[in-house]
Amino acid sequence: MFMRVCTLLLLMLLPSPVSAASVLVINSYHPEFAWVEEYSRGIASVLGYQYTINHHYLDTKRLPQDQFNAQVDRAWAQYQSLQPDIVVLADDNAVELLSPRFSQLSVPVVVLGVNANPRTYGIHLMKNVTGVLERPLFNRSILLAAILVPHGDSTRFLVLFDNSPTSTAIVTHIKHSLQSHSIRNIHIDFQQTSAFDAWQQIILEADGQGDEPGYEAIMIGLYHNIRDNKNQHIPPETALQWAQAHAPVPHFGFWGFSIGKGRNIGGYVLDGFEHGKLADTQIIQIVNGAEPQSVPFRSDIEGRYIFSKAGMQRWQLTLPEAIARQAEWVD
Repeated sequence: MFMRVCTLLLLMLLPSPVSAASVLVINSYHPEFAWVEEYSRGIASVLGYQYTINHHYLDTKRLPQDQFNAQVDRAWAQYQSLQPDIVVLADDNAVELLSPRFSQLSVPVVVLGVNANPRTYGIHLMKNVTGVLERPLFNRSILLAAILVPHGDSTRFLVLFDNSPTSTAIVTHIKHSLQSHSIRNIHIDFQQTSAFDAWQQIILEADGQGDEPGYEAIMIGLYHNIRDNKNQHIPPETALQWAQAHAPVPHFGFWGFSIGKGRNIGGYVLDGFEHGKLADTQIIQIVNGAEPQSVPFRSDIEGRYIFSKAGMQRWQLTLPEAIARQAEWVD
């Protein structure tokens, strides 16, 4: 809540631009993707009143990689046609694919949803780039789940992601932030797969097989690049609903879009709407004369408690009163 209030106050204190500016948002994914919907609403909630906002969608969650270059060319053509005052590159794929082209120009670029270290793409050296880094609130998510699930003196959690570049960047960042694969007395294992049959097997065996110890909970991260044995894309909702129907232990999430009936039970999650508003503060500063290199990169430092009543009831879990007072229920 404190972070949201600070962001709102900053937006109120920033002067309005002398004239309406134009913004082109180049999205890595498709418009129906929940994260895209959330941050787009956040951007429009402030900029939509005085700015002209256009969107382009690379659709890289659903299209095969051999079509990426053609998508980049289409995005570049739209940029050249519109000649916007500011470009937003949303999520890692857009940054990786298009930042080399924008490094040759002076147009200001604001990135958002970047999971990798900015050095990975060289954007830390680009004078015309700043933005918002996407950092799942991992420790607080794990500790919250540990409060809710029954466990003994030691606890084991499984963190499960697909095997996309975005997921790999997130998992790499999380591992580097941990001194060991544990938080307090919670041991954490990481697994990644984009094969639906392997995804199913990992989930089914999460409570242990034979002499293998099981997990008290699964933390399901991203699941949007899963494919079947014919390399056909599995709709994200299908992958998550399968997990919800078959998981032998409770499962929690890191993003608000993954919480709900037929989805993850809940969690202390990133808020895409607020993430978009953080980008707004940087866009407004640049429009009002700040050089992008003088506007520091930012990241989310506060999330939201979001829970599914259906999920909590299924696993007979109860929120502590202090958390229940802050929680949002999605069903």
